[in-house]
Amino acid sequence: MNKRYLGKTLEWLLGDNNQPFEYTHHAVLLVASVLYLCSAVFNYGLELTSAFNIYLQYALSLLILMIWYLSRWKMQFHAMRFVFIGLVVLVSIPANWIGNAGSNGPTYLMIFGCLSYISVSFKDLGWYRRLGQLFCIIIPIPLILIEKHYPDIIFQYATEEQKQFDLTFAFIIMGLFLVVMMESLSTRFKLERAKAETLAEQLRALSEKDALTGLFNRRMLDKEFLTWKGHQPIFSLALLDLDHFKYQNDQWGHSYGDEILKSFSALLQETAARNKGLAIRQGGEEFVLLLPLSLDDTYRELKYLAESFRTTDLEHGPVTFSAGIAENTATDNESDLLKRADKLMYQAKDAGRNRICR
Repeated sequence: MNKRYLGKTLEWLLGDNNQPFEYTHHAVLLVASVLYLCSAVFNYGLELTSAFNIYLQYALSLLILMIWYLSRWKMQFHAMRFVFIGLVVLVSIPANWIGNAGSNGPTYLMIFGCLSYISVSFKDLGWYRRLGQLFCIIIPIPLILIEKHYPDIIFQYATEEQKQFDLTFAFIIMGLFLVVMMESLSTRFKLERAKAETLAEQLRALSEKDALTGLFNRRMLDKEFLTWKGHQPIFSLALLDLDHFKYQNDQWGHSYGDEILKSFSALLQETAARNKGLAIRQGGEEFVLLLPLSLDDTYRELKYLAESFRTTDLEHGPVTFSAGIAENTATDNESDLLKRADKLMYQAKDAGRNRICR
């Protein structure tokens, strides 16, 4: 129960985990908002920075929360990640330098954290990522020049003890941020891998299944025949063809033709499942049934299938099929078995249709 509620809460906060980049970025935003709030409270309590910088940290905490809201709930993810990094690089870093002891304070740690974040989270942005990295690397240069020429605007620590407190706290905050960021990156990798595996499975299913009927396609027959040949001592292959299907299709339309195909496929799938066999749409109105049964047992299953299909409630009356059954022999390959079943199926059609030949 608790796990389900946790999952629902994370989904509400972070979004769909099928979008790994957005999911983990929202986590980083929420953590950054909390860390800015903690910094403001800590700095206020110990008077480690200017009042302006404390108010700015409160404001940044609220602004980052607003960025999270717009990204998570207003579908502005791509724009908001630029806004977030711009806010940190162009506002927070310079303000922290001036309001928190300049080159003697913790701003270098913040720059390092920002550089790390851009490097791991903006891999898809090409030159924008490079420009962000370059900016983080060179931004201390103008800040040091400002400190050198206008030292009076830089807030300085009152005591060495204050400096030690602030640097230690800044290290802890940045350490927590980096841990969360790397954990988010690891989570993102796992989610992307799971998504890739799911997509690969879906593509595999699409490559092996017929979209209309849900039955396996000819590719699956080619794949499974060798397995059956090596592990099934007895099996039979039935080739089935719906009678007068083209007439039904032309007379009543393709939608009705699709309804016939799906109804027949459902019964075919039931037969395959009941006997641990394989139901395949060969193409058009032609189907293959591969069953681990003898010729006689397969014949009985097809007779039952024919009766079930004949009594299926179709809008324009019953539809029948013709079939040929061939039992595997030691010398048969897939082509041999199909040819024998195909020949028997045409015998059934020539004999007047609605027949099963073996």
